[in-house]
Amino acid sequence: MSSLAAQRGGADAGEPPLTGIRVLDLSMIWAGPFATKHLADLGAEVIKVEGPSYLDHVRTLSVPDRNVAEPYNDSRYFNEYNRNKYGLAVDIRTDSGRDIVTRLAAGSDVIVENFRPGVIERLGLGYDTIRAVNPRVIMVSLPAYSGREPERRVPGYGPNVEQMSGIAHLSGYAGGPPQKFGISYGDPVAGLGGAAAVLMALVARERSGVGQRIEVSQRNLLMGFIGDALVGHQLGHRAERSGNRSPYAAPQGVYPSLGADGTPAARADSWVALSVTSDAQWLALVKTMGRPELADDPRWPDVPARLAAHDELDHEISAWTSTLTSLDAAEQLQRAGVAASPVLTPAELRDDLQLTARGFLRMVAHATMPPMKLTAPTWHFQGLDTELRAAPRLGEHNQMILRNRLGLSEQRIAELEAAGVIGTSPTPATRTRSRHAQ
Repeated sequence: MSSLAAQRGGADAGEPPLTGIRVLDLSMIWAGPFATKHLADLGAEVIKVEGPSYLDHVRTLSVPDRNVAEPYNDSRYFNEYNRNKYGLAVDIRTDSGRDIVTRLAAGSDVIVENFRPGVIERLGLGYDTIRAVNPRVIMVSLPAYSGREPERRVPGYGPNVEQMSGIAHLSGYAGGPPQKFGISYGDPVAGLGGAAAVLMALVARERSGVGQRIEVSQRNLLMGFIGDALVGHQLGHRAERSGNRSPYAAPQGVYPSLGADGTPAARADSWVALSVTSDAQWLALVKTMGRPELADDPRWPDVPARLAAHDELDHEISAWTSTLTSLDAAEQLQRAGVAASPVLTPAELRDDLQLTARGFLRMVAHATMPPMKLTAPTWHFQGLDTELRAAPRLGEHNQMILRNRLGLSEQRIAELEAAGVIGTSPTPATRTRSRHAQ
C-alpha cells in the first residue's frame, strides 16, 4: 500500500482492494473513463476532471430529451462509464485551473489521460511536471497509436484504429470486403488494459517506492485479438474472412427464429447461435431437431465433410430454428450438450433475469433523470458489495474537492467560480466536440 493510501486510511479485509488510492481522471469519452470505472469499482477514489468550457463529449450523446433543463447531465451513456466517480469542472487552460489540478495530482496515486500525444504536456500537466511534485505518481496514457514517432502525430479514434490493428481485415463474409466491428473495440480493450497497468504499477511501486509513466496503445492491444492470424502468417497460412463460420467447427452460425411475440422468423430479426465442435454434438443436434436420419447421411460423416456442405446444413437448421423462439431453441440444444445461445438485443440484456438475479444490473437513482439500470462491478469479491452512485453532474463535487482535498476557503472557491475557472454548467464557449482526439 502506498504511503498516500496509508495516510488516507488504507484498506483492510472488509474493504475493496483499492480503498485509499486516489485517481485523477483527466480522460474523456470511452477508453480512459472505462479504465477509471474499473478502478472505482475496485474501491479507488476517482476524481473526474472536466472543464466548464470543455465537457466530456459523451455528455452530449444518448440524451433522451434535449429539452430538459440540464441536458449535459442526462446522458445515460455518460452515466454508465462514470458512475461512482466524483466530478470537478475546472478550466485547466487557466493558471488557477492548472494549479488546482497540479495540487490534486500531488496528492494522487494515479493519473489517467487519453489526450492526443503531446496535449497533456502543452497543458502544463505532463509526467515530468507532476513527478516533480509527486515522485510516486503513476501516469497512464491511452493513445490510439503511440506517443512515439512516426505515429505520435496521427489522430485516432476507435473506427480507424480497428483498421490499423488488422482486426477489420479479418472481419466480414467470405468473398466480401473487410467490415468494421459493430463497436470500436479499441476503447474498452484499452480501458481494461489501462486498469491492469495501474494495478501492476501499484505493485511495482511497493518495491521501488516511485511511480512511473505508462503508455497503453489501443493498436497494440487490438493486435492481440488476431494473434492466431499473425502466427499463421508466419507459418505460411493466409487467414480468410469467414463471417460466422469456423475453420474447425461445423455447423456453426446464427439462425433465424420466431420472435418472442410469435412474429414469423422471416420478419422477427430474432436469432439463435450454435456451434458444433464434435461428431457427438452433431448427433445431439440432429436428434434435437427431430431429424436423426441426418446423422446417417453419407454426405456429412465428419467435420471436414460438414464444412464443405455448410450451406445445405444451414438450410436444414434454419428450417427447424424458424419454428421456435431463440430462447426455446437454445435451451433445447443446451440440454442436449450443444453450445447454443439466443442472440440477445440490448432490450433483452436490460431485462435479462440472470443478470438481474445476480445483481449485475441495478437500478440507480439520479438527481435529474428517472432511475436507470447500470452495470455493477465486473468482479465480485466474496463478502464485499459496491453501492452504485450515478455519475457526477457537471462540477457536482467542486466544493467538496476544493474544500476537503485542497483546503481552499469558501471565499477563494467563490472567486474561482466568479472568474469562470470552475463551474457547474457549461460556459457559452463550450465546444461539443472534444479535443481529446487520441
